[in-house]
Amino acid sequence: MNAKDDYKKGVDYLMMSNRMAEKLKYPELQSNNYNELSAVAQKQGDFQMAFEYFNKRTALRDSLFALEKTKEIQRLNSQYETARKEQQIQSQQNRIRLQNYVFIGIGGLVLLGGLLAYSYYKRYRLQQESQLQTEILRQQEMKARAILEAEANERQRIAKDLHDGVAQMMSAAKMNLSALESEIRFASESQKQSFEKIIGLVDESCKEVWTVSHIMMPNALLKSNLPTAINDFVNKLSNKNLQVHVYTEGLNEKLDSNVETVLYRVIQECVHNAIKHAGATTFDISLIRDKDGISGTIEDNGKGFDPADKEKFDGIGLKNIITRIEYLKGTVDFDSAPGRGTVIALHVPAP
Repeated sequence: MNAKDDYKKGVDYLMMSNRMAEKLKYPELQSNNYNELSAVAQKQGDFQMAFEYFNKRTALRDSLFALEKTKEIQRLNSQYETARKEQQIQSQQNRIRLQNYVFIGIGGLVLLGGLLAYSYYKRYRLQQESQLQTEILRQQEMKARAILEAEANERQRIAKDLHDGVAQMMSAAKMNLSALESEIRFASESQKQSFEKIIGLVDESCKEVWTVSHIMMPNALLKSNLPTAINDFVNKLSNKNLQVHVYTEGLNEKLDSNVETVLYRVIQECVHNAIKHAGATTFDISLIRDKDGISGTIEDNGKGFDPADKEKFDGIGLKNIITRIEYLKGTVDFDSAPGRGTVIALHVPAP
């Protein structure tokens, strides 16, 4: 076989390859085949065919270039569309996220507003309750003050009636009986002694009325201070069967009249109760004033009682003591037991 036959076979193979490439739509293979065919034609000296094959190769290359450009454009367009859609999705997600933030913010503001409204309502209710409680306490204080003032006025009225009325009349009766004694001729010594006993009873009654009137409204409390009034009250009580010791400190200056009256009445009530109900014969009274207020103790040697027995506090005596100290916004404690006396401790805050 000569070289010409080899070229012909090569051309046949290349042409068959082109047909297969065309069916398979493989333009790159066709372009390479035409390039080989152009080279074979040149070697055979067939420049016309070489030129045609070169033109076909060039056309395919242009087509391939255009196709690649189209594919590139499509790829870029696809990327652009994908990026645009992703951007739209991202934008939509951002918008949804922003809406969620707005809804959360609005919800938070509504919740905060609700909490503030509830807090304001609670504060308003607390203020109302506080004002109501303050008004109740004020009304109670006014009521207690009115009761104490009414009691003091009534005591003063009774004391004045006893002193200026009954005491004066009994003094006049005593004077008349004493004057009559010198004019009467007694039948016996026993009649004279009986008459003198009558005068003595009238005299004792005058003293008793005078003492009661001064205890009910002590002049020492009106004219002097609380320690003087207490000592004056104690001196009228003391006898051979009753011992009372009084200790006071920091009370040289006069206190508010209501405070002095209440403390005087409390001590008076404590002593009278212990004498009447507990059979006490010894008292130790202490009253001390400092920067925190006034503290006091009234201790007796009476028969005592059980502070846990609530019925004991239903009586007027102990109830009066508690009511009077509470009127001064103070506290009172009872330490006692059957058979060992009683200690009453009280504290009144500084005004």
